[in-house]
Amino acid sequence: MELIKEWWFLITFAIGIFAGLYNISKTLNETLLRLNFEITKLTDSLSESKSDRVRLHTRVDGTDERLDKHETRISILEDWRRGK
Repeated sequence: MELIKEWWFLITFAIGIFAGLYNISKTLNETLLRLNFEITKLTDSLSESKSDRVRLHTRVDGTDERLDKHETRISILEDWRRGK
């Protein structure tokens, strides 16, 4: 019994340290899991955004080609009109 009285403070302190470290590691693990989930969502979002940008650039390029053809036709008509 005398031994327990002498070591009581050290045993209580060690248990407290272990409990604190457990809580810290549990909180850190939960935070890292949430961050990992958010990073995964962000990566998916960026992938979708990239495909949308590619699709939009393709559409803009097609519209640009149509506009160039239209400008060419207008300039031909204007040249023909000046000729008359």
